Amino acid sequence: MDQERLMTAREPEWLTLSEAADLLGVHPTTLRRWADNGDIPVKLTPGGHRRFLRRELLARMQRDDPPAHLRDTTGRAWGDFALVETRQRLIRQPEPLWLTAFDAEHRDEKRELGRRLMGLVMQHISAPDDDSHLLIEAKGIAARYAHNCVQAGLSAAQGLEATAFFRDTTTEVALQMPHLAALGGDAQMRLLRKLNQVFNVVQVSFIEYYEAFSDRDER
Repeated sequence: MDQERLMTAREPEWLTLSEAADLLGVHPTTLRRWADNGDIPVKLTPGGHRRFLRRELLARMQRDDPPAHLRDTTGRAWGDFALVETRQRLIRQPEPLWLTAFDAEHRDEKRELGRRLMGLVMQHISAPDDDSHLLIEAKGIAARYAHNCVQAGLSAAQGLEATAFFRDTTTEVALQMPHLAALGGDAQMRLLRKLNQVFNVVQVSFIEYYEAFSDRDER
């Protein structure tokens, strides 16, 4: 029996990444980041696999004052899974027009806008109250995207296809969150409401700025 199997046999309380994530009620990507940052005790097997001690995880969950990043994991758990799911969907399907219309430089900018939007939604979800400053930032992201669409010759409808793609993907991720992040019904409704707030602002602002940029370019 090799050393990795011996560790598992002698220490049955050591959990795999997936098992530990299930115990904490977070996505494995979230737990992996915590472990890599030193926020969660972790042990590497000779084969390079992460192992977590059950009693340490249970003790952390039972603390009266857990670290701030563990108090509200909803936003981070959603963001981790949504990012992975979005990338996988783009790989599985033929490249949509709202992506192929842009050159390499503008694609890099689109990825940056996407990262900013993901980060913004994560902050909005994790915030205890609605944050108007975050929604104002969402308008700025929509404005930049609308300007790029006008420059690339995309119609407003074609540009909206991108926002619909991200909205559909992230909403479907949210609907799976009770399984992935152990969310209750109230937490799920709050997550969906905050998602809708951000994407409503993005889509309405996109149309407003698209029309403004189109009118300006026609003069």
